[in-house]
Amino acid sequence: MIGLLEVVLLATALLTITAWAAAVFIAPARLPGKLAPGPRAVRARLWLYAPIWLPALLVSASVLPGVLGTALGLGDHCAAHAGHHHHLCVLHPPHISNHPLAWSLTAAVLLPMFVTLGRAAWSGMHQFRLARALVRSSRASSFGPDVRLLDRQEPLALTVGFRRTVILLSDGLLDAVCPQTLDVILAHERAHVQRRDTAWAFLDSLAAALMPRTVRVGLMRELVLAREQACDLWAAERAGKLRVAQALTKVARLGLSQPAFGMSVAASSLETRVLHLLEPPQATRWWVAAPIALVLVVTALGAGPVHSMIERVVTLLLH
Repeated sequence: MIGLLEVVLLATALLTITAWAAAVFIAPARLPGKLAPGPRAVRARLWLYAPIWLPALLVSASVLPGVLGTALGLGDHCAAHAGHHHHLCVLHPPHISNHPLAWSLTAAVLLPMFVTLGRAAWSGMHQFRLARALVRSSRASSFGPDVRLLDRQEPLALTVGFRRTVILLSDGLLDAVCPQTLDVILAHERAHVQRRDTAWAFLDSLAAALMPRTVRVGLMRELVLAREQACDLWAAERAGKLRVAQALTKVARLGLSQPAFGMSVAASSLETRVLHLLEPPQATRWWVAAPIALVLVVTALGAGPVHSMIERVVTLLLH
C-alpha cells in the first residue's frame, strides 16, 4: 500500500498547486452587491477553501473506480490501465518507485501548507487567550448568564469564545445607547452565538492564511459581511427591520471599538447592511443546489478524466 500512498500524495500535491493557482488568479475581487448572506458566504468559502477541498475531493474520487470495482464485483479495474506503472488501485497497489521526486515534491508542497496552517492556528489560539483574559476581567450582568459587563468607557459589544460563548458589553456602550438599541445589539450578538460564528471565523482564518493578502482580504471581507447581514436579519425577526436599521445607524455614529478577536456588531460596512435590510435581494434556492451540483461534477471528473490524468502524469514524472 506504500506505492498507492506515494501516488496519492504526489497527486494531492500537484492538484493542490493547481487549485491554489486557480483560486488566486481567478477569484473575484468582490462579489455582487445584491446577494443574500447564504449565497455570499457559500461563494466566498468555495474560493477560500479551494486549495483544501478541491484536491481532497478529486483524489478521493480518483480512487473510487478501483474501490467500487472491487467492492461491487464489477471487474478488476486494473485491466483498463493500459500499462500505467502508477495506477490508483486498492486491490493491486502500484509498486514503490523510490524516485526522489515523489516524496520531495510532496514535501515541498504539503509541508509548507501544514506549517502555515499551524502558525495560523497558533495565532488564533493566542487571540482566544486574549479573549478569555477579557472575560475573566468582566462581571455578571442582569441581561442573562451569556452577557457580561466590562469596566471600559469606550463603546464595545463583542462575542467571544468557542465552547462557551460569551457576549461582552462595555459600561461605555450601556451609557451611550437607549434600551431599544441595546435590545437590537443583544439580539444581533446572540445570533452570532446561535450560528457558532466564532468557530467558523477561526476556520476561515486558517484557510485564509494559505492565500496571498490580495486575495484573502477580499474573501474575508465578503464572509464578514455575510455573517453580519445574517445576524442583522436574525435581529430583525425579533425587533423589526426598521428598528434594526435605526440601531445600526446609531452604532455607526458611536464608532464602536473593533478588537482583532471576537464578533462585533460594527465589524463591517454598516451602510451596506442597512441597505440590505431595507431592500433585501429576492430569495432564491440556487445557492443550495449549486454547491451540490458542483461537488457532483467534481466527483465525476475525479473518477473519470482526472483519474486517468493523474495516472499518466505520475507515471511520466516517475519514469
